[in-house]
Amino acid sequence: MKTPMIIAVAIVAAAGPASAEIIRHVPPGDVEAGKPIELVAEAPAQTPTLVAHVRAHGATAYKSIEMVRRDDAHWVAVVPAETVEPPAIDYYLVAGDQPVFASPDWPHMMTVRAAPEDERRGRDLMRIKSRRSKVSTMGEWVEYGRAKYGDVRIADHYYRIEGDFSYRLLVYPLEEIRVGGTYMLGETFASPDQMCPGVDPCEGSAGMKAGWFELGLAAIEGVRLDARMIAMATADGFNVGGRGEARLGAREASHVAVGAEYLADTGASGFFRLGWGTVPRLPMAATVEVTNLPASHRETGVRLYYDVAREVAPGVRLGLRVGYAARTQSVAGFTGGAGASVEF
Repeated sequence: MKTPMIIAVAIVAAAGPASAEIIRHVPPGDVEAGKPIELVAEAPAQTPTLVAHVRAHGATAYKSIEMVRRDDAHWVAVVPAETVEPPAIDYYLVAGDQPVFASPDWPHMMTVRAAPEDERRGRDLMRIKSRRSKVSTMGEWVEYGRAKYGDVRIADHYYRIEGDFSYRLLVYPLEEIRVGGTYMLGETFASPDQMCPGVDPCEGSAGMKAGWFELGLAAIEGVRLDARMIAMATADGFNVGGRGEARLGAREASHVAVGAEYLADTGASGFFRLGWGTVPRLPMAATVEVTNLPASHRETGVRLYYDVAREVAPGVRLGLRVGYAARTQSVAGFTGGAGASVEF
């Protein structure tokens, strides 16, 4: 905050120094954009009409605001909120036709700071390079290996494809909205209510199709909560699910995240992710996930996978995923995937 400056001007009447009048004005010290400003002057009752002349910094024309008496010793002019815009406003005061604070040629410049929300929005727009919209897609293959049950080896794998569109509203606490779809299909140990033709145990299909809607909430800058509502179709009919993620830091930069996903009839998962953006245009992340996908009746397994992305053109990013998945210590498989996104 700037140190307030007091300017005292003596208006000398024709009668001589004995009738001198002192007018005092203290410029406001902290001015926020979009909020009205009170300009207060201290002056005797017999002072000629006081007028404030105000303009946006850099403009040529002034707007005149007649000051009104608040009490016997104080006059006030209110600068409308719509006039108060960064970076500054210029103004001067006159009594009658006599400048008493600054002048038309040398006005007082009063710095206007943006509102905290506008400052935050500016930082976010700089970070995303003003690209509010994003289209992305991701596909992955998860292989747990073929576990042996008696004399039978059972396949245990699935693939998952997702696509979505997101828009960064930046209307805090709501940062972003996303809509998308997920398709998952795999083979794994058949559920107890599935009939095995000839050989028991046997493999069975598992998976789902889903559409979802997600909100990205951040009441505090840098702390984000993503909440997803999922409507899905499985082999047993229509059902619902959800996904949540809490994250410290930006997704495309260095961050720490923890989350969980529930897909009715299909399974659930919990994960911890550590991301880093220390290499320019090459964000990376490592994730540990505990899950029983692609079927809710399966044993819990563990996945460890590594993501890396590369910006190949302005707003265009390609990504790769490699990793490992296992339900037991003796049988494991490979995780691999690829993704792409376009921001505009």
